[in-house]
Amino acid sequence: MWQAIRENPRAVMYAVLMHLILLALLVFSLDWTPKISRPAGQQVPIQAELVDQRQLDAVTEKKQAEQRKIEEAKRQAVLEEQRQAEEKRQAEAERKQQAEQQARQKAEQAAKQKAEAERKRKAEVEAKQQAEQAAKQKAEQAAKQKADLEAKRKAESDQKRKAEEARRREAEQALQSQLAAEQDRMEAGRVQGVVAEYIAYIQERIQRSWLRPPGSAAGLSCVVQVSLIPGGDVARVEIVRSSGDPIFDRSVETAVWKASPLPLPPDAALFKHFRDLRLIFKPN
Repeated sequence: MWQAIRENPRAVMYAVLMHLILLALLVFSLDWTPKISRPAGQQVPIQAELVDQRQLDAVTEKKQAEQRKIEEAKRQAVLEEQRQAEEKRQAEAERKQQAEQQARQKAEQAAKQKAEAERKRKAEVEAKQQAEQAAKQKAEQAAKQKADLEAKRKAESDQKRKAEEARRREAEQALQSQLAAEQDRMEAGRVQGVVAEYIAYIQERIQRSWLRPPGSAAGLSCVVQVSLIPGGDVARVEIVRSSGDPIFDRSVETAVWKASPLPLPPDAALFKHFRDLRLIFKPN
């Protein structure tokens, strides 16, 4: 009941007002004329009263007016109740609409916050990935620079080592060349001495085998080409520069063939110096 009063105070007020009007009409419609009590057995005289028709119409009209007022009050009460119900419905609809709007705004705000949080999270993830990528690239670049520096240092070290080895080899080769040249020079001197010694032996042997032709002039000389084979045997004899005396030239050839085999050094490696000999034959 109290909840109804709190919710619709105007409707309750109109209802109470309507009941008060009805009560007032009932009170005024009662006959408040005092009745005279009579002794028992006494008959009341009947008095015929002539009622004016206009008065009856006035009373009827008054009652009808009062009835219309009551009905109008009821109608106004119903209209007021309907109005209040409509206001309540509209208020409820507005409250529901506001609640839905607030819920929608709250959902939109939540979605916006969620989207913003997601955007921020993605931005943070992207920033983190970019930072990691930058750090990775920096580390790779540092590693590459370090590797390049190490490779350059190693290349310089290898180049320096190779240069030192090349200089050492050049020095060794120069020393070996110098030693070889010295040895060759010494060997050449030794070979030259041996060759000169044995050529002198060969010329002496040919000189001993030579017989002066009768009537040959004194002071004649010629150049003879002698080819030898291993062991000192003569393979070929040729006068390459004549003395001008054919008999003298033939005597020299005969002496060379007669002196075969000619003396050779014991070192077989020196035979190349005696394979073809060009000798100047000039008898003492």
